Amino acid sequence: MSRLLIKLLLWFVLLLAAGTLAHFMVRHPGYVMITWGQWMLEITLWAALGSLVVLVLLAWLLIWALKVSNPLRWVRRYRTHRDQKVARIETAHAVTAWLQGHDEEAEAALLRVAKAGGSERLPNLLSLVAAQGTSHWQEKADQWRKQDPDLDWVADALQAERMAEAGDSAAFLAWLEQNPKLVTMRGLRQRYWQALLEEGEYEALLKAVKDAEAVNPDDRVRWQTRAAVQWLRSEADIAIVERMKRIPKPLRADADIITEEVQGLHRQGDTELAFKRLKKALDQYPNDALIELLTILPFDTQQALLLAEQLEKRVEQPSASLLWTLGQLCEREALWGKAEDYLTAAWQQAPTDRIGLALAEHFERREQSHKALPIYKALASKGEIHANG
Repeated sequence: MSRLLIKLLLWFVLLLAAGTLAHFMVRHPGYVMITWGQWMLEITLWAALGSLVVLVLLAWLLIWALKVSNPLRWVRRYRTHRDQKVARIETAHAVTAWLQGHDEEAEAALLRVAKAGGSERLPNLLSLVAAQGTSHWQEKADQWRKQDPDLDWVADALQAERMAEAGDSAAFLAWLEQNPKLVTMRGLRQRYWQALLEEGEYEALLKAVKDAEAVNPDDRVRWQTRAAVQWLRSEADIAIVERMKRIPKPLRADADIITEEVQGLHRQGDTELAFKRLKKALDQYPNDALIELLTILPFDTQQALLLAEQLEKRVEQPSASLLWTLGQLCEREALWGKAEDYLTAAWQQAPTDRIGLALAEHFERREQSHKALPIYKALASKGEIHANG
């Protein structure tokens, strides 16, 4: 029997069954009545059965649609995507905070990364840091830049650290010039300043320290003072007067800077201006280091002695440095009695090796060895004490 004939017989049986069922439904419809309070619904039995079949089919279709679409899977996928995004962002925050020197902020960001389920950035970053001191560093750095372009500067920062640790200041500065974003990083900031100092870029260092944000005021002043002192000591082509104009005004009153300014003016052959600058500084804020410049630099002895005597009259108790300076200047002017008085007073106030030797040599020059001998003995005794200590 062919397949076509079988299909025809099946269709015939189905049609016969359908006709019989339809006839039965018409002749014997039956009724179903549903009541709810004051409401009543009455339908035929066959309509009720058909509605039930339709409801079952709709329920089956709804369950099938839910299984296919699986909204819980979509919700999980959304949450996973959200957590991964948060983890990547917080990883970037943690790395940035770490390189900026904010350890607490970096730790808090890492906790948020862990809470979000972790990030694929962290293993890659740890691999990059571990390779920092190896021969295949460059390969790892290039791989990192390709994998994570948003954090390519991390490899640049680690490369800068390698250069700084190697002590190659010139290469370090050249690298930062190519990557100016790294200059603002707190973790590299002081290394950058140190490199500028080592390379003699004093004016650039002054500007960098001045423009830096969130710097401890004491650290800022300390770095600016170091830069200014080194700049004034250097043999730059810029005149000392011009350099002082470019130094921040609050620093110009610092004793170390004034000392270097005065010595710089003398080196440039302007001793007269150096003395005027020193006199002005001593009139405003006397300082032992500045006072001693009166004997260190070849100023006119009479002018230097007059200035020192004026300083002595202005203070209630002259310092040992001022008395020592007065003694040296008086000795140059052959004022032996005053020189002895000043040096003796300085020795009594501060029995240092420098003052003791100056007083003993003064007695030697005046052929008073019997006065110099006790001083030599005292100095020798101090030397034994220091050696034993």
